[in-house]
Amino acid sequence: MLIRIMKKIFILIVLILSFTTSIFYCAYSDENGKINSKSQNNDTLRIDTIWISAVGDLMCHGAQLEDARKSDGSYDFNHMFSLVKSILSEVDLAFGNFETVLAGADKKFTGYPTFNTPDEYAVALKEAGFDILTTANNHCLDRGFYGITRTIEILENLGFYRTGTFASEEESNQILIVNIKGIRLGVLAYTYGTNGINPPAGKQYCVAYINTTKMKEDIIAAKKLGVDKVIVCIHWGEEYQRNPNANQKKIAEVLFETGADIIFGSHPHVIQPMEVKTVVDENGKEKKVFIIYSMGNFISNQRKRYTDSGVIIRLRLIKNNNTGETTIDKIDYIPTYVSVKSGTFRILPVYNAIKTIENNNTNSKYYFPDDYSRLKEVWKETTEHLTNAKYEIFPFEQLEIEK
Repeated sequence: MLIRIMKKIFILIVLILSFTTSIFYCAYSDENGKINSKSQNNDTLRIDTIWISAVGDLMCHGAQLEDARKSDGSYDFNHMFSLVKSILSEVDLAFGNFETVLAGADKKFTGYPTFNTPDEYAVALKEAGFDILTTANNHCLDRGFYGITRTIEILENLGFYRTGTFASEEESNQILIVNIKGIRLGVLAYTYGTNGINPPAGKQYCVAYINTTKMKEDIIAAKKLGVDKVIVCIHWGEEYQRNPNANQKKIAEVLFETGADIIFGSHPHVIQPMEVKTVVDENGKEKKVFIIYSMGNFISNQRKRYTDSGVIIRLRLIKNNNTGETTIDKIDYIPTYVSVKSGTFRILPVYNAIKTIENNNTNSKYYFPDDYSRLKEVWKETTEHLTNAKYEIFPFEQLEIEK
């Protein structure tokens, strides 16, 4: 009798534990495995997660114009981005530095040294998965104030978020805020200069130049608007130098001290290193911040070593809605290379292309055997420059995304 009673008690305990575990699991995980708990007052407390990516200079030299030109005089740039489209589309928000203008055919389409690119270029970027284009760079005034305003018009019509150049003074004082899955990002963009081309009299507001006083004011304004993270896209540094200079480091320090969380650098046309730092925020708490000083060329006709390659930076942000804290949870990157064969441009994800060639998968869209030697060099150059075991920054082997 005693044994039977003990067995019943044991079974009862198991059932209670199973029921409790079931309730616990349901409380903390939804049908997709997303962390999701409920407090006693029935308010939902979620952990929101987003991935953002960023690339460097989106240029359009004369050879790219020729590649895109069709027999009827129109342009099609889509093939140039076709091999990275699913990588960019996979994330929640993709950034790029739009280093040209869309001033229309009447202003003549040209490449370097003063750029003007067909609207179809922006159409291809949208199709490729870009969401935010920053326009503060040394070529944004290549067709004057008209080029700025028409570029803004076209980008807005295509549905891009954009900042860095402005059509009015009122607009220049506004902060771009992007809300992705409940995470609010304040986005700012600045350039060191505009190649000696000055804004028209009375329209100095049209370009956001690097000015630490103004930048600090903008960061503080963004924080007051309740953003979870402040992202600064900055056009700076010395061309073709693979390491940041003292001025870049000084500016970055000021931005982080003021409240910036992420800095995406561009302009040098080569990749410069990444850093992760720990700073103290306005509430006296430590937080992790991130900078890449230069992301290199994502696409261009520059063919010298280091200028023919770039990188897709990927960051995972996690927001704890219980505490209101948003953190940079994971950082990785994808090396890229611009292949040019018989005048045809294509951006290759380096890892995919190398593995495809080594596996002799001749039917793959990544099969570019003539580029194999340079692809191996690019992989070595980029990973040695960016990988940082201390901060757990490693290349992302994106075959997990694209088969």
